[in-house]
Amino acid sequence: MMEKIITLTTDFGLTDEYVGVMKGVILARAPGAKIIDLTHGISYQDIRQAAYVIHSACGYFPAGTIHIIVVDPWVGSSRRIVLLSFKGQLFLAPDNGVLTLLLQQKELDAAYEVTCEELYLKPVSHTFHGRDIFSPVAAALINGMTPEDVGPSIDPNKLTVLTLPIVEVNQARGKIKGSVVRIDHFGNLMTNIHRDTCHELFSEDEKDSVLVVIKGQIIHGLQSSYSSVGTGSLLAIFSSRDYLEIALNLGNASEQLNANIGEEVTISFDKPILSLYKGTV
Repeated sequence: MMEKIITLTTDFGLTDEYVGVMKGVILARAPGAKIIDLTHGISYQDIRQAAYVIHSACGYFPAGTIHIIVVDPWVGSSRRIVLLSFKGQLFLAPDNGVLTLLLQQKELDAAYEVTCEELYLKPVSHTFHGRDIFSPVAAALINGMTPEDVGPSIDPNKLTVLTLPIVEVNQARGKIKGSVVRIDHFGNLMTNIHRDTCHELFSEDEKDSVLVVIKGQIIHGLQSSYSSVGTGSLLAIFSSRDYLEIALNLGNASEQLNANIGEEVTISFDKPILSLYKGTV
């Protein structure tokens, strides 16, 4: 029998009771649910960070999983709550852009506005829809309610999307320009530059001939592991999700570079030019 999985992604942290209360509401209505805390460490009201996290993680869950995302600065306002069906999974979230990266994919199935008020925990708080709306609706879906029953079908193309940083590829100059889009718990700088994009300029065998530049720091080559460089040394590596990452072996790259989300990152591949930089870092 397939487990009935619900994941939780919030900016609540774990100091207060909010996460536990959401779980209590779910389990009171769906005792057989398996609840997985994806993360409660999203920076306060950081919709963009939540969008990257849920997009990075959802592919590792089985069909039938329900993802609750509560990063909701406009809770209690007229913003909609929506249910998105994507690759056999369901995503229950405020319509505030947190689903942007999923909405860019081709495998969208359908979207619905959540209006099934008979399921809500009453009275509905204007400040805690995670407890009063998201949790009971997710429990009902686990118990067999169909997505069509949560409310009317809506056009996914009309859902709110964020303006995200783009990646620029200049093949003539042998350069890719992207930016830091996330900083993880270890201080690793996650960029929006994918391995496949890099391979438009160079092959895997040529990765030692690459320059990565961030905040004026030049990093030579792409490594296969954090320990490929000495302790306290900067490195560039493709993350487990195949995006370029800037890290510091046994250290915090974000602190070392005083780098924040939005920092520009460039990759250059030009053998004649690269030879001029040998030994600079």
